[in-house]
Amino acid sequence: MTKYMLMILGVASIVALGMLIDARSSTPTKRSADSLNPNVVFALGRIEGRTPEVELRSRLAGRVTEVLVEEGQFVEQGQIILRLDDEQYRYEVNLAAAQLKLAQATRDRLINGAHLQERAEAEAMYSAKQAELQRAQLAWERIAKLSQARAISQQEADNQETLVTGLTAEVAAAKAHFDLLTAKARVDDIQMEDARVDAAQANLELANINVERSILKAPSRGQILKLDAEVGELIGPESFEPAVILTDTSRFHARAFVEEMDAPQVKIGMPAQVVADGLLDKKFPGRVIRLSPRMGRKELWSNDPTERYDTKTREVWIELEETADLIVGLRVDVEIDLKDTAGESTTANVPGRRALAADRPPL
Repeated sequence: MTKYMLMILGVASIVALGMLIDARSSTPTKRSADSLNPNVVFALGRIEGRTPEVELRSRLAGRVTEVLVEEGQFVEQGQIILRLDDEQYRYEVNLAAAQLKLAQATRDRLINGAHLQERAEAEAMYSAKQAELQRAQLAWERIAKLSQARAISQQEADNQETLVTGLTAEVAAAKAHFDLLTAKARVDDIQMEDARVDAAQANLELANINVERSILKAPSRGQILKLDAEVGELIGPESFEPAVILTDTSRFHARAFVEEMDAPQVKIGMPAQVVADGLLDKKFPGRVIRLSPRMGRKELWSNDPTERYDTKTREVWIELEETADLIVGLRVDVEIDLKDTAGESTTANVPGRRALAADRPPL
């Protein structure tokens, strides 16, 4: 009997929990007849810098050798944040530079041609072979006459004829070698050497890029919100946490998340004000400067147990006139005035509009 009672209690607990979850996700926000203002939209929001938060990761995997900034520090665009060990990349630069010089020298040698001494040697060799051929030809003419008169053997005549033929070939080879050394470089040969020079230049640039990537620099002016890198630590593009989070805090914006029933009523230029729990005695005035073109998932929630969790929201950016004491990431309550420039409500007689913060307890 006890076993069945425990089973019944277990089932009842599960059902009660399901009903509670369903109530939290579907119960509409309570409204207060005293505080509901049809001319004001209430929304949750948070404080952001002038630019979105930028997560910086090293583009190369390496060990940190130097960290040059601290959290909270302001940096300028291009300022060095940290350095990685770059010894290997510098050797690669030296190697690529040497290969480029070799390719350029080879191209220059092709265009300039052979040395004067090499040309002179080839010319002398050509002249010497010509002289040998002339002497052999004269001897062959005399031997040919003697051979006709049967004054010498046929073997001797054949040997002299073969000598003339061989020297003729040697003269042609010497002339070809001399012409090669004195001729201008061919266009296709120059193009091949140009391509080798370009390839060596590209390798040098790639090596320099790797040296540059071993240095993490600030992409823009801003404040270091978070620094997650220590000297000796191994970091890289696949690191789970970014090495640095940076944003421009020269001005602050409030990003409000307006629920879908109020979103169509908000327009650019509407006045707004922001209140933070830690600064309840201050209200920060501002104006709507940008609207998201789409609805998205809700990102901020209050402590109200009746708040809907399945509601879509539209992101609205508000430029604040005063930013003293505000902190990036601070959660705030946002009120947007729906009155137009003539002072008339843009939502008059619109039934069912929500006031998110009308009844909401403090965050």
